[in-house]
Amino acid sequence: MNDVRPLHGRKLGDRRVVVDRPHARYFRYLGPGILEAKLEAQAPRTAWGWRRARINRVLFGTPLPSEAELAERLPKWKALPIFSSDVMSSVAYASGASMFILLGAGRDSLKWLMPISVVVVALLLIVTFSYRQTIRAYPNGGGSYIVAHANLGVLAGLIAAASLLTDYVLTVAVSVSSGVQALYSAFQPLAQFNLELIAGFILLIMVVNLRGLRESGTIFASPTYIFLGSMLVMLGLGIFRALTGTLGQVTDVTPATGIAPTTFGVFLLARAFADGCSAMTGTEAVANGVPAFKPVEWKNAQQTMIVMATLLGVMFLGTSYLASATGAIPTGDAGTGETILSQISRTVFGGTGVLYYILQLSTMGILVLAAQTSFADFPRLASILARDGFFPRQFALRGERLAFNSGIIALAAISIGLALAFGGNVNGLIGLYAIGVFTSFTLSQAGMVRHWFTERGTGWRRSAVINGVGAITTLIVVTVIAVSKFGEGAWIVLVIVPVLVAIMMFIRHEYDLEGRGLEVQPDVVFGPPHRRQRVVVAAQAMSRAVVQAVKVGETMGEEVQLVHVTVDPVEGERFRDRVERQLPGARVVLVESPYRALVRPFVRYLEVSQAEDPDRLTIVLLPEHLPHHWWDRILYNQNVHRIRAALVGRKDFVVLDAPYRREA
Repeated sequence: MNDVRPLHGRKLGDRRVVVDRPHARYFRYLGPGILEAKLEAQAPRTAWGWRRARINRVLFGTPLPSEAELAERLPKWKALPIFSSDVMSSVAYASGASMFILLGAGRDSLKWLMPISVVVVALLLIVTFSYRQTIRAYPNGGGSYIVAHANLGVLAGLIAAASLLTDYVLTVAVSVSSGVQALYSAFQPLAQFNLELIAGFILLIMVVNLRGLRESGTIFASPTYIFLGSMLVMLGLGIFRALTGTLGQVTDVTPATGIAPTTFGVFLLARAFADGCSAMTGTEAVANGVPAFKPVEWKNAQQTMIVMATLLGVMFLGTSYLASATGAIPTGDAGTGETILSQISRTVFGGTGVLYYILQLSTMGILVLAAQTSFADFPRLASILARDGFFPRQFALRGERLAFNSGIIALAAISIGLALAFGGNVNGLIGLYAIGVFTSFTLSQAGMVRHWFTERGTGWRRSAVINGVGAITTLIVVTVIAVSKFGEGAWIVLVIVPVLVAIMMFIRHEYDLEGRGLEVQPDVVFGPPHRRQRVVVAAQAMSRAVVQAVKVGETMGEEVQLVHVTVDPVEGERFRDRVERQLPGARVVLVESPYRALVRPFVRYLEVSQAEDPDRLTIVLLPEHLPHHWWDRILYNQNVHRIRAALVGRKDFVVLDAPYRREA
């Protein structure tokens, strides 16, 4: 108590007491043995650390506390461009992809484009109404993985997850490659920088997403709405001119080369339909991201999904109709020349005027931003898989801006590699597309049928019929896609999905082995310490490894502290209660970390508590997993290495490993 002074204007005897706590700069006191780490607790200590922190602030913004998560939620007008940019952007290439296949049987076969488009839109309506049911049943996020896992079992859930992860990567590669193609359709000299532009745009989207979901929604909203406006203007004007007989024809293009001649038939129509179904990839993104909406989350998500499906249906049918009416045709080597949309807009607008360039630039923008749907959903799905033990644990952690950084960076890296491997060729990537998302559609809808039969709530029969029709329809579609596209690259997806499932099951197996090997039975009470000493145990969870470290610490000093850094206060209290019950006499210090940093608040707590008694020596015991295999070095001990690096060599600290080996 450093300062006690009277307050003017109050009764005699009133006093203002200022308590100077040694931890106040870095921590808030929430209760006995409970501290909350302030932002200063994770501030860097070196000159290089400060420089890197300033760069991070410029690129990604100021760190956000966990309680800011609700403020980061999205209103509908921001959610629409984030979760539906993938779906709406597909009108720029889906019709052209079907035409490219039909052209193999001659120009006369292009008359089938409109019937194929009508079937695709009918399928879109079925899937949309099916997912509205999913949103209602799973208001906390009803992605295919969650629905299939809950109703059809672990294997079905992992197949759905692997299919979605594959589709998200392909979405980024296809959409950004298509956006760059739209750009050099209007500005031909840029074609020679095709791959560099693709990689640059993906990295740009990655950086924006690392700034957080709300900020990315603000940045991406304008290009999306400009695209919607310019597309609707072009479609309205084009259809009006077609009906009044004033619409011109595309005459200055040469049909694409590199198309293998084929005979017209059912198989050709199936292939063209499969490519047209690429228009539907990303349809389930809204159902995956329900928790990202502002309250009432499920209602806002349902309304956003209806708007998304309506816009997609209108634009896709309108584009296919005008492609037939204007005589647009795939051009260039293997269809990589001027896009169908560029040919239509030149004809409708009467040349390459201002409206044409607005549409082309906004098309490039929406196609590049279509990757945003994947950047919103891939990290979220990866975090759920990590929470369930099927992905490395670091994918479950949010970064300083409440974004799932590990998932965002992994998606960007894999997508760039895939786009470069295919040379940015959209038609080459389309062959891999759609099969993954329709597999997840099928499993999700089948899971919903099981859900309704189990729950039997109000109107369950009608809901089960809707989801059942959706499951059967999408199963037929995925079969058609797998068969018709097998030789064009679909076999790669059919191999990748089982491999991903095997990897995820392997990771879960490894984590399960660790859990069983370190499990502490709840009814076991460990005896009192032999003596007390200033020993600190870094306790991630109540496990045999921590118990072992505590017992070692009791032989080394007068006092043993278990310091537990937590991002969840409820979990922290559960940890404290269990330690006090099973390790009587052990002192627990909870450090709540609302900014989700785990290592720096721990180190900062040791520093300020050491400063209270600088004559004592602090011994830090770090429970460390002994690796059996090379992959254990990736899955375990990441935070242990960072704590050791921060403390080793400092004169007031001794850092000791408390190695443990799990029991098989």
